[in-house]
Amino acid sequence: MLDSPTTRFLISCASIVIIIAGVKIAQPIIVPVLIAFFLALLTNPGVALLRRLRVPLGLSITLMVGLVFTFFYGVGSIVAASSGDFINNFPTYTVQVEKWLTTLRESAPWITNDVQQYIEELRPTERLLSFAGTLFSSIGSFLTAIVLVLFTLIFSLYEAQSAAKKVTFALGDDLTINYVKRFSKLVQRYLLIKTLISIATGLIVGIFLWLLGVDYPVIWGTLAFLMNFVPNIGSMLAAIPPVLLASIQLGLPGFLISLTGFVGINMVIGNFIEPKLMGRTLDISPLIVFLSLVFWGWILGPVGMLLAIPLTVVIKIGLEIHPDTQWAAKLLSQ
Repeated sequence: MLDSPTTRFLISCASIVIIIAGVKIAQPIIVPVLIAFFLALLTNPGVALLRRLRVPLGLSITLMVGLVFTFFYGVGSIVAASSGDFINNFPTYTVQVEKWLTTLRESAPWITNDVQQYIEELRPTERLLSFAGTLFSSIGSFLTAIVLVLFTLIFSLYEAQSAAKKVTFALGDDLTINYVKRFSKLVQRYLLIKTLISIATGLIVGIFLWLLGVDYPVIWGTLAFLMNFVPNIGSMLAAIPPVLLASIQLGLPGFLISLTGFVGINMVIGNFIEPKLMGRTLDISPLIVFLSLVFWGWILGPVGMLLAIPLTVVIKIGLEIHPDTQWAAKLLSQ
């Protein structure tokens, strides 16, 4: 009875449900660990390069970890300062929008009923204060997460130096070892290229908005960098706030120029540069992209939406490299 296909299927489904529930409960721990693992995959080639240059292992890891956290600290400090100014100046933008809506109400009386409600909803003071309180109350857990990311990254880089020997000893099968090595290389290549493309996207967006004269280009460039990890809809969502701000500051010309600029940037990078560098690595069905955003976002929160596609691509690569699971990878493809 226990060996019947139906029983095995039900046990497998129950196991998956239990695992998903456990991951969701352990989200505060799993999210920093996942971030650390992705950072370790990105930085391990740098450690290997330093080792080939005869730099000691401890110093190599220290340099790479220091470089990563210097980058995040620098960007975070700039974004935090810009965000503070943006919050302080937000009422100014709100007043401008209220004037527009009032003008719209006077010129189009047939939409009067909804406009007043929109004007009331645009007053952000209470929501901003509530958001600030939540932000400050979460500083302790944020620092804890940073410490967890730091130590997990350091130990992951140390373990990566002997991982090949451990895999060889544990598996002993040359074919399986080749699968593991190929999987590792493909994942590293994907993460490296995707990160570099996202950084380039953020820089281009930030410089474009700075030249256009839109306030806080660093914030919008950072948002473009983060949202570029979410294909299809990420770039569109990242464009909404700066385009609206350009419209408030510069009127209709600002709206048209900023919208055209974002469309041009996303078309060139998304349709030409990224597919050429990625090859068929991102050959994922749009339905799977959407479902992965919903699934990982539900389990891991907002960070899960940023990690959704990298996690799905990692799973797809893992399925592709083994002949017995290539059928499952094809189900994820377009």
